[in-house]
Amino acid sequence: MSDPRAPSDLSEQELAFCEASIRDWHGRAARMLAANPEIAGYGFATAVVLGDATRVREALTPDPAVATRPDARTGWTPLHVACASRWHRLDPARAPGLVEVARLLLDAGADPVGRTRGPRADWTPLRCAVAGAANPDIVRLLLDRGAVPDDHDLYLAGFGDDDRESLRLLLGRATDVSETTALSAPISTGDIEAVRMLLDAGANPNQPMPADLLGTGHGTGATWPAAYAAVQFGCDAELLDLLLARGADPNAAGPDDRSPYRVAISQGRADLAVVLRRHGARDDATAAERFLSACLRRDQAGARQLIAEDPGLVDRLTEDERGAIELAAERGDTEAVRLMVDLGFPLDARRGDHGNTALHAAAYSGSAETVRLLLARGADIEARDSTWDSTPLEWAKVGSGLRPQTSPDPDWAATVRILLDAGASTESFELSPDDLKPASAEVADILRAAGVGG
Repeated sequence: MSDPRAPSDLSEQELAFCEASIRDWHGRAARMLAANPEIAGYGFATAVVLGDATRVREALTPDPAVATRPDARTGWTPLHVACASRWHRLDPARAPGLVEVARLLLDAGADPVGRTRGPRADWTPLRCAVAGAANPDIVRLLLDRGAVPDDHDLYLAGFGDDDRESLRLLLGRATDVSETTALSAPISTGDIEAVRMLLDAGANPNQPMPADLLGTGHGTGATWPAAYAAVQFGCDAELLDLLLARGADPNAAGPDDRSPYRVAISQGRADLAVVLRRHGARDDATAAERFLSACLRRDQAGARQLIAEDPGLVDRLTEDERGAIELAAERGDTEAVRLMVDLGFPLDARRGDHGNTALHAAAYSGSAETVRLLLARGADIEARDSTWDSTPLEWAKVGSGLRPQTSPDPDWAATVRILLDAGASTESFELSPDDLKPASAEVADILRAAGVGG
């Protein structure tokens, strides 16, 4: 069956194919090429994005200026396209060809530090090579030809999806990284080795990190201290210990005026609290945060003792504090969720930037037993988050494909079956191989059997 969204002529298909080859990470470009192999030979742009050095060389011989001519539709030059192409991942056999294409373009006059124009303006070839699907071989070539990494390049390389090779190369050419904000990338992903590399290169662990680089909703201009950010992102104790040992301030508060210690206590992370105290953090946790800690640690006696000492404690919890039940659900901690429901935490409480409920969080993390408990206690199976307007079933579908590692024993197939058996609606569902966040094959089969189209 043909895709009704497919472009109607080869010119449109070429543009869509090149965009998919650069922007998509789920294989749409490979499916487009398999369905219509003639795209590969259509024009110069497809030769560049596919790493077809022979065809690129043939085009450059009569007209070397094509190497520097930006595309009128996108504002990108051929070098930007070659550097941003994901075909070194989609088909590793094409990786040497992409490097050779980049070399040919540079030899023909392409600017290794030129910037894009148009909708995605101000991207250098180096930034294209480190973003999304980093290509260290092209990064090495660009550096040898005069490209100079800036702070945002280091930040993008800090996600380390090429085993940190691009980050290693950039740090080898960077002259002063003392004010870099690149630490925000590996801190947000919990990559201790990338954090160590940046610190060894001279990154200042007390350099404020812009909240927008951390993907948070605290608004333009907000910044997070390193230790605070690490705790907020649920880091391992080893990563936090590394930051503090290298001089990160254990008491520097975030934009919500909470210290790292208060955040650790409110998340039930006694291990992080111990590390913080060892490095000089003040014990400034509130009674409410100690109560949340007891709940998240499944300390029923401790939680009930705090309520006995302060009977109005639960009623005074803020909206975000009530949303701690979502954190327990995300972790697949069914007993902590049970305790919190028993103590009066509302099932519709929402926490964080996405406006989701505990049922959304449990479904996304594949926490089947937690989902079962929440439904049994009356959680709204059709609740919608405030970011994507999606139900818990939709979150389970997405989670099955992305496979977050927040729950110790995830089972997305069982989670989806529980939700379907409980009457979850599939009316808003669509299954497509071009979905940017596709379901796993097993979950897709379950949903199709339940009548979901696509």
